[in-house]
Amino acid sequence: MNTEPHIESHLIVETPENIFLEFELAGLGSRFLAYLIDTAMQAIFFIILVYVLAIAFAFIGGLLHIEEISDGWRNALLAIGIFLLYEGYFIFFETVWRGQTIGKKILRLRVVKDEGYPITFMDAAIRNLMRIADALPTWFYFPSYGLGSAVLIGNPQGKRLGDFAAGTLVIKERTTTGFENFGLLHLNPEMVRGITLPNLNRINDDEYFVLRSFFYRKNAFEPMRRMALAKTIAAHFRTKLNISQDAWPNDIRLLDTMMLLIEEKKR
Repeated sequence: MNTEPHIESHLIVETPENIFLEFELAGLGSRFLAYLIDTAMQAIFFIILVYVLAIAFAFIGGLLHIEEISDGWRNALLAIGIFLLYEGYFIFFETVWRGQTIGKKILRLRVVKDEGYPITFMDAAIRNLMRIADALPTWFYFPSYGLGSAVLIGNPQGKRLGDFAAGTLVIKERTTTGFENFGLLHLNPEMVRGITLPNLNRINDDEYFVLRSFFYRKNAFEPMRRMALAKTIAAHFRTKLNISQDAWPNDIRLLDTMMLLIEEKKR
């Protein structure tokens, strides 16, 4: 039984390159579990922070010949540390892991732009600084997330205030054949040996994201949908990279080869 009827299950977005991408939106349950995991990780980091601050206070006190640092300074530094940990945890991981935290990675969730592209540092900062508003109202100094939950439940794309401010979505990454976890990690150079394609360095980060998304998700599409999507994406790259249709008539073969060559070049 579907317990989340208020959130759409899928979303189709059109990129500036006129390429349509289909995403499965993350449900409330998976997002909540990811948040619990992240909260547990933050608790671990908080314990480490307390020990580090205790050592730092002792060191500074000994260096300045101060027997005891005032409670005001302790509380101020601890408050700053908690704020940086609370906000910095999400901003850091979502920037470095391109839309994922530890919890999201375990649950296979990812934050992306409304257009389907990876988020930037600024996007991560905006959506997570808004957690302060999402957490309202507070009960005995603990966040209730009542406002954020109401906004999230009240819109079909499952956005909280931070997502509206940053123009982002939380999606669920599809599992296909497991190739993402195995194929490229064990890429056989013989698969692309002797094959060259011109101007691959012209591909920007957004286009690479489109190429990579199709590469990993193509087996989840119906055959006709897969062929139509491959034709659109391949046409874009043929024009931009000046690749001959006669030399590469098979759209999926071209896109797979491009992906493998790019990944091989990174090694």
